[in-house]
Amino acid sequence: MKRAQSSASNVAVLVFLIAVFMALFVLLLPSEDRNELLNSNLDGDDDSSSETFLLTQSPGLLKPSSDDETIHKIDSVNLFLRDEPSVSDLATKLIVSRGVFSSNIRKLSFKAEDTENLEDINLFFTVEEGDGNIIITLNDVEVFVGQASGLQNIVLPKNLLQEVNTIKFEVSSPGINIFKSNEYTLRDVKVRQSFEIVNTKEKRRIVLSAAEKGNGKLNYRLFCNSAADISRLRIFLNGKELSDEVITCGSSEKEAEIDSNDLDEGENEFIFDIDKGDYLINDIELTVKSSEGGSINYKFAVSEDDFEDIKTRNKDVELDIQFSDDDEKKFVFEINNNEFTIDIKDNEYNQDNLGRFIEEGNNVFKITPQSEFNIDKLDLILK
Repeated sequence: MKRAQSSASNVAVLVFLIAVFMALFVLLLPSEDRNELLNSNLDGDDDSSSETFLLTQSPGLLKPSSDDETIHKIDSVNLFLRDEPSVSDLATKLIVSRGVFSSNIRKLSFKAEDTENLEDINLFFTVEEGDGNIIITLNDVEVFVGQASGLQNIVLPKNLLQEVNTIKFEVSSPGINIFKSNEYTLRDVKVRQSFEIVNTKEKRRIVLSAAEKGNGKLNYRLFCNSAADISRLRIFLNGKELSDEVITCGSSEKEAEIDSNDLDEGENEFIFDIDKGDYLINDIELTVKSSEGGSINYKFAVSEDDFEDIKTRNKDVELDIQFSDDDEKKFVFEINNNEFTIDIKDNEYNQDNLGRFIEEGNNVFKITPQSEFNIDKLDLILK
């Protein structure tokens, strides 16, 4: 009896030692091997509960189309580089004189407007009669000294200009002749400021839907607002030069072909640029080839093992769509020509039990919008 008890105790000790040894062995294993060993039994049934994404897309903007092309209207563009004058009438009649014992000095003021775009500034007047030299200063800096007659055009230095400017008129002394005075009579004293008005470049942006993936063309009408020398018109699309041509004054219709690779899904930017002249570009239209009805198609493949899971109903297929807002949306989606018509007012849509429409190998998912909306994300999930 004692021998049996001793034998049982030995077995218990042996089992305990084996358990301790196994625990130490597991603890001393690298973490990756230890996790794999501990989770091997837990993961035995993972294949039936894991998810597989058969299709993941972010289509963006979808909108219906009545035919196989979409026309986008683009706002008119007015490009110009022109001079615009501004004339200030300072005096209709002005008399300045100087004698030995007296003088009649006249001061006139004017405002300088847009000095950054100011090209030049001129002082105009007509001399009716005059003796001696007339002296003209701008902001206390002499700009003209000498005899003058008839119509005068004096260029005023731009660097002397201030916000408010003073022009002073005076005449030279007659010298020691005490009985004589020098005098000038001026009429129609004016200041003419000429400004260069610049708007030689403008941008226009349009947004293309996911269905607009074909080639395009840009049509526009070009008008000349004023007679000018030959000019150069350049058009850029998304930073790439689309057109570069020499243009003359007149009215004409233009067209530029666009390769589909130069168009982006979503926002596209056109830049219109001239080097001189004054032109109006209007009736601008961008025509882009698109799929029928504005639909988009995606292909996806299903492996033999995944199809077996679907066929045996171990797994099914679910459609999840995330929209950018919760406004009303109408669309038709198809899986291998099996149609579903949807009319919802939500920011998401889910449809399960789609496995019965899935085929082994290649499959086609198609969505056709019947209203305009944005899809942020679209997933077909095997789960």
